[in-house]
Amino acid sequence: MSGIIIALAIVLVLPLFIATWRTSLLGLSLQGAIMAWIVFHHGAHLSVESALEFVDLVLVRTLAAPILLYRVLREKNAPARNDVISPNLLSWTIAFALVLVGFRVADALVPEGDTQMLIAVAASALLLGLLVLATRTGPISQIVGALRIENALAMFELGLRPHHTAIGLRVGQLVIFAATVGFFQFYLRALPSELEAKQVT
Repeated sequence: MSGIIIALAIVLVLPLFIATWRTSLLGLSLQGAIMAWIVFHHGAHLSVESALEFVDLVLVRTLAAPILLYRVLREKNAPARNDVISPNLLSWTIAFALVLVGFRVADALVPEGDTQMLIAVAASALLLGLLVLATRTGPISQIVGALRIENALAMFELGLRPHHTAIGLRVGQLVIFAATVGFFQFYLRALPSELEAKQVT
């Protein structure tokens, strides 16, 4: 499974350096798809928990959230370029340093193996999401940063949670994530028809 986790790390980092909102949304979608692959690659047992995982990771994170946001941004004629981190050597160095910190934290806290790799990627995802939120002020970047953090929390869950999680908790998490995406979509629709350059940087 380590190859799948490496692919997750790649789709986590690569959109930071390709400065378009379409790439950011594609990266979020691929994160959801790879998390779903991690959950279901050995096959799924028919259960309420598996159904919730499928709805959360496949229908909501992989498909619904990126598509809904894509449609709004396309309707609003959002400028194609959107830097989720500042396009300079310092920001890129900080991003790589945060990835290294995430892997070092996982190495110190979790025994070696696939779980350690997944926790390392999750920690890196969380730190990179916080970096985006801390350094960019535009609505698109802030939304991407928040959704990156949401995906990071889902990755932590995949690595740390027990085999059986309370159904009520899973439903609550799914509802909160879906409501968050709905709020972001509403907020973007409320913005002017053409997002100003200052808003998306």
